Amino acid sequence: MKKAVLILVCSSSLLGCKKVYQCECKRIVNGEDWNPIITNVAIEGTKSNAQTECESLSYSLGWQDYQGCAIK
Repeated sequence: MKKAVLILVCSSSLLGCKKVYQCECKRIVNGEDWNPIITNVAIEGTKSNAQTECESLSYSLGWQDYQGCAIK
């Protein structure tokens, strides 16, 4: 019984642990989508929190200046 409780505690703690996720952002300036500016941002946290934070880095100022970000 002790082993089962120990395994359950260890597995649940591993599921909630923080990891470092890479957020890749591609920025298009002056409508030049053939030459994007690529930036990588390291985000520490759970996958859902990292994805939310990464997506919050996206913006759009029209077709000439926009940035899209996603977890790699």
